[in-house]
Amino acid sequence: MLGLLTATRGRRDNALAVVNGLFGDALDEHDSPLATSMTIRAGPTVLPLERDGLHDVLAGAVGQVGSRICLLVHGLMSTESIWQYPDDASTTYGSLLADSYGVTPLSLRYNTGRRISANGRELAQLLNLLVRAWPVRIREINLIGHSMGGLVIRSACYYGRTVWPRGRHLPIGRRWTTKVRRVVLVGVPNTGAPLEAFVNVASSTLWSLPVPATRLVGLGLDCRSAGIKDLRFGNIVDEDWLEQDPGARVRTQPHRVHRLRRADYLVVAGTVTSDPEHPLARMIGDALVTSSSAAGLVDGAGQLELIPGAAMRLFPKTTHIALAHDDDVYAAIDNWWQ
Repeated sequence: MLGLLTATRGRRDNALAVVNGLFGDALDEHDSPLATSMTIRAGPTVLPLERDGLHDVLAGAVGQVGSRICLLVHGLMSTESIWQYPDDASTTYGSLLADSYGVTPLSLRYNTGRRISANGRELAQLLNLLVRAWPVRIREINLIGHSMGGLVIRSACYYGRTVWPRGRHLPIGRRWTTKVRRVVLVGVPNTGAPLEAFVNVASSTLWSLPVPATRLVGLGLDCRSAGIKDLRFGNIVDEDWLEQDPGARVRTQPHRVHRLRRADYLVVAGTVTSDPEHPLARMIGDALVTSSSAAGLVDGAGQLELIPGAAMRLFPKTTHIALAHDDDVYAAIDNWWQ
C-alpha cells in the first residue's frame, strides 16, 4: 500500500485522503505513518505556527500578508484540491475572494476518519496558534467549509470559545472566535447525512440475518471510521457520541445551537433535480446532503434552527462535489460577502 500511495504526489494525496476517510481513526490510534496530520496551508505550503519563520514562509507562499484571512476546510475523503476549479486548478473560492476583497487564502488538511469533535478541538488550537504567530494583527477571520468540513468548523467555533487549552480558560479578548466575521457552510450535513443513516440501517439488517456471509458484510460496514459515523446525526461535540448507542437509528442527544454571535452565516445547498421540491431532491438533496439538513432544520416544521439568522442559497441541478467549485455558488458567496 505504501508503494501505491507514494507513486505521484497528486494521486498519493488523493488516495491517502480516501484511506484516512475510511480508516483514519484506526490509523491515528496506532500512530500509522499513513495517518494525515492536521495542517494549515498557503497553497501547497504547510505553515509553521511559530512566529519565527512564519513571515518568510508566508511571503514566499502568498506575497503580501494582510490582517484578514479566509480558511477553506475540505470534507470527507478529500484534500484542499476539492476547491480547485476543474478547468483551472489555480482558481478556488479562496483565490477569488483574495482578488476581490484582499483576504489571505489558507486551507486546512486533516484526517477525516477521526471524530469530528477531535478535529474541531484541534482546529481551534491551531487557529489560536495561527493568530498568535501571524506577522500582523489579525482583524478578521472567515471560514468556509464543504460537507464534513463545515461540521469541523462548527465544532472548532464551539471549542474555541469555551476552553483552551487543556481546561484553561482564555480571556474573551484573546480568543480567535471573537475575530470570526463570516462562516460559509457548503453542502454541510448539519443534522445528518441520509447515506450514512442508510449504511447504519443496512449494517443492522445484515447482522440480524442468520447467514455468515451477510454478517461478514455487516462487519465490513461497521469498520467504517468514526468520522463517517459522526455524519449520521451531524455530531460536532464529544457529548454527541460519548456514552451513546453507536447503532441508534434516531438521535437521543438533542442538537444544540452552537453559532458565533458576531459572525454572519451563509448556508449553501444543492439538489440533483432542477425542481428543489421534487420528491427525489427532498429525499437525497445534492446526492449526499438534503437542503433541510444543510439549513440545520431539526424537524420538518423548522421549529429548531441550528444556525438561526443564516442566509441560505439553493442551487438546483448542482451535486454535492460540484458545490465546492461552481461559478454560480461563488457568485452567491461574493454577493453575500459584500
